[in-house]
Amino acid sequence: MATISITSDGTLEHAKLKNRTTRANHIVRNHSIVSGAIGIVPIPPLGVALIIANGLKMVHKLSSIYGVEFNKEIGKSAISSFLAGCGTFSISGRLIWGLSTALPAAAPVVGVVTRPLFSTAMMYAMGKIFIQHFESGGTFLTFDPEKVREHYAGLFEEGKKLTKD
Repeated sequence: MATISITSDGTLEHAKLKNRTTRANHIVRNHSIVSGAIGIVPIPPLGVALIIANGLKMVHKLSSIYGVEFNKEIGKSAISSFLAGCGTFSISGRLIWGLSTALPAAAPVVGVVTRPLFSTAMMYAMGKIFIQHFESGGTFLTFDPEKVREHYAGLFEEGKKLTKD
């Protein structure tokens, strides 16, 4: 039977999760699920702000696992540039906007379905990208979202499976 302890950042951690990659993957999974739940927020600007805050917290936790110095402003910048490069919110927004013009009654339903899916998958992919970046010795200052754009697409698809599970 695994014992449970509370870490310094207030999260629960099983005693088995000693390996930093395992802990990092656990953090990414939890924050991805939280982002999916936040995606249900019916006010898109509020939902996006909460998802970004959740992502910032996730990246902060990941950086502490890997011993990478975290600065809130640099973290925000890295996440913003990552989100600008991936465009998942704009994909969801375009789909909802397109349906709202064709079938106005369908837009809220599509939004309730797509925002959690995209939020979960985006957070998962972003977390995995940062894990790989930190594992390879990268820092926030060396993070280049353009270099990971193609890899992001595959991780995004993986993240969508997390939503289904």
